[in-house]
Amino acid sequence: MNRLIAVLFLSLTLLAACTPAPANTTLEPVETDTSAPTDAPVIPSDTAPVPTDTAPAPTEAAPNPKLPAAPFEAQTYLNEEAGFALDYPTGWTVNEMAADPRGAQVQFLSSPELAEAVTLPDGATRVNATIYQWDPKNDLAAFVAHQKSAWEASGFTILEEDQRVLELGLPATQFTVQTPESQAVFLIAALGDRYLVLSGEGDLELVKEIVGRVRPISQ
Repeated sequence: MNRLIAVLFLSLTLLAACTPAPANTTLEPVETDTSAPTDAPVIPSDTAPVPTDTAPAPTEAAPNPKLPAAPFEAQTYLNEEAGFALDYPTGWTVNEMAADPRGAQVQFLSSPELAEAVTLPDGATRVNATIYQWDPKNDLAAFVAHQKSAWEASGFTILEEDQRVLELGLPATQFTVQTPESQAVFLIAALGDRYLVLSGEGDLELVKEIVGRVRPISQ
């Protein structure tokens, strides 16, 4: 098992260790005296009315519920038990494996021999999806903090950190991390009461396209 996967499993072990509304008012109609003369002269005013800006304040756009087409020829992996779907390049190998009673992992490999490779050859790409059961549940910020601590303990350096909302409204945090062997991309999200960590090596731009296409499905 390569070092990146081993560190993910090590981290799994470490992770185990309001203003009240105004009262209604009623406007009384104003009576006008129709007997008053109506031909009184109009006196012009030298003061022009000051225009006011009545445009409504902008609102934040809602996430697009439709996922755009993949920039690569894609097929879709569905994990109904974990509750997520992921698009990956056609022709890749999918390797499902149990990791621990508190977690499981799926590998997406540009070629099958990459499953146990410590260092990827040029042109190869590998993406891992690891599902964690961890307490406290429904606390993505706490899970991310513990994952960062695990990386630090393993000698990893965080190069980039980006808060994201994926196409279907799934909150996630994406990292670019320097490992002892190479750079890797991580994306961490919550799926119900479990956590999903996607990690990838090789073509990092392709990895970002793949991990950015993860979305929840009905369980």
